[in-house]
Amino acid sequence: MKKILLAACLSAVGAAHAAPCQVSDVQVTSVSQYSSVSADATLSPITPPGLSVNAAACAGAFSGNDGFYPTTNLGYAGDGLLNGGQQVASGKVLFEGGAFISDQYPLQDLRGDGTANDPGWIMLGKYEGGGNSWAFSPSSIGGFDDIVLSTFFTATITGAGIGTWAFTPDATAAARAAKAIGDNWIDQFSIVFKAGNGFAVYNFNPALFGQPAQTPDDPIVNWSGTFDVSGTLINNGGKPAGISHISIWVRDPSGLTTTEIPEPASLALFGIGLVGLYAARRRKA
Repeated sequence: MKKILLAACLSAVGAAHAAPCQVSDVQVTSVSQYSSVSADATLSPITPPGLSVNAAACAGAFSGNDGFYPTTNLGYAGDGLLNGGQQVASGKVLFEGGAFISDQYPLQDLRGDGTANDPGWIMLGKYEGGGNSWAFSPSSIGGFDDIVLSTFFTATITGAGIGTWAFTPDATAAARAAKAIGDNWIDQFSIVFKAGNGFAVYNFNPALFGQPAQTPDDPIVNWSGTFDVSGTLINNGGKPAGISHISIWVRDPSGLTTTEIPEPASLALFGIGLVGLYAARRRKA
């Protein structure tokens, strides 16, 4: 696996309840793909049984909550924690320059101002609750509330800091996204686990599978896997902390703009032999 050079800090911050994360904490165990980009598309597995792939990289654990969350939510520098914004709890910038930025996944000029300083991270929403009332709350992207659906992310909590997750955008998500964001392809996603008084971030990208991003014509892909952050997020008593919420982010890798409406494309990271995280997108005018 090619090592990703991170602009983010990957070491633990000084607190007894937060230990350094491990990429094996969160794994992909299944990847499925829609048959087309139409509303009646069917979803089928594209990976063999027994798949178990660690995250490409991780950051943390960090003390406190993972706020602040983005407002404009178009990946601009400083807009949200993963874009180099200040953490609400500490006032510190935990991801200087942006999370998981490297030579292969560089900063972009998303604002079109001639300066490539935008990390590109867009928050899709947050999964939270308790008991049987867990639910995913979608985020607004560029002022549009109908792009991300409540079905985009689910999880099952089976123990303190242990469970399964599923990132499941629908087949027509990219068509809805086109009204807010441009002809750029999402190339990564990250999952943030908050438990006790700490959180850790886990990143997935095409380099994890040794593949480049694909063309925008491929149908949307769904991802699922397992997590065990019980050794990373620990409560003040030294025991694994219970999950309070899980957030999911995707990254816009390009600041290209267009005057044409792009064809619908995928909004999820592609799989083994097909890897890439795509979304046909048009920036809001």
